[in-house]
Amino acid sequence: MEERERYEEYSQDESEEQFSIYSVSHLLSKLSDYSRIISENGIPGTLLFRGQSDIEFGIHGSIFRNGLLTKETTIVNELILQEPLEFGNHMTDFEQLVKMQHYGLPTRLLDITTNPLIALYFACSEHEDKDGEMILFIESLQRPTQKEVRLFSALAEYDGKSEGNFLDYFSRKGLGDDILSSFEEKVERLKTQFQNKYVPVVAPKNNERIRRQNGAFLILGIDISAPDYYLKNSFNLKDSLSEYVDEGIPRYLRIPAEQKSSILHELDMIGINEAFVYPELEHQTSYIKKRHFVKAGE
Repeated sequence: MEERERYEEYSQDESEEQFSIYSVSHLLSKLSDYSRIISENGIPGTLLFRGQSDIEFGIHGSIFRNGLLTKETTIVNELILQEPLEFGNHMTDFEQLVKMQHYGLPTRLLDITTNPLIALYFACSEHEDKDGEMILFIESLQRPTQKEVRLFSALAEYDGKSEGNFLDYFSRKGLGDDILSSFEEKVERLKTQFQNKYVPVVAPKNNERIRRQNGAFLILGIDISAPDYYLKNSFNLKDSLSEYVDEGIPRYLRIPAEQKSSILHELDMIGINEAFVYPELEHQTSYIKKRHFVKAGE
């Protein structure tokens, strides 16, 4: 083998090592390095994770799939009308979205976690023939009461068709700019508040699943650069995320399909499994059946 070929093969191996996870201990070793980089460079924020079982998946909320975004307001309002006692006036828009997400309604919330082992579990738990991935973020988590969270959450019930509708809706919500200025200036001020495509939010620890998963959320917004942004639009967050979270910390970590089974076994040994991640009774029974059927060869 020529020297150039050996170097290219070595470089490829180094690249795969940098961006891949082969075991729980391998992940923890990388996280130790990332924590050192964060500490030494004074990088602000919290390290957050999302696990996806197929590396080809995009990063978008469930409401962005299958053409559902055009029906977002209808879906949200229909559930509120069907279950008014579950979604009373005392609940904020964000709290409503969290509850809807918990019960399986498509929303613009994206689940993330502060626990890398939970994200690793989700990256391995399905699609055993596909490479999974972990997506990393370093963000300052916002509180549900902060204005940006309230703005992004309010998008769920907005169904306007013009810039005027867009401005009026948020003004009625008390989230617009009431300072005396021209219509154009008010619109531009409001648009600047949607420059980010997502807002990271602390999850209310009001149910056992969120507590066990160390859950948090990204609320996805709109692509404000689109000329018809006021109609709301779907986007794949992957298209706008950088390859690195910060220098030396990659955005994406690949989990090879052939390693998923052994990683799940390692996670199970330390108590991270379906029964832990999902406390509901049906998942407890599912975990027990899988464990004993696999052992019995059935």
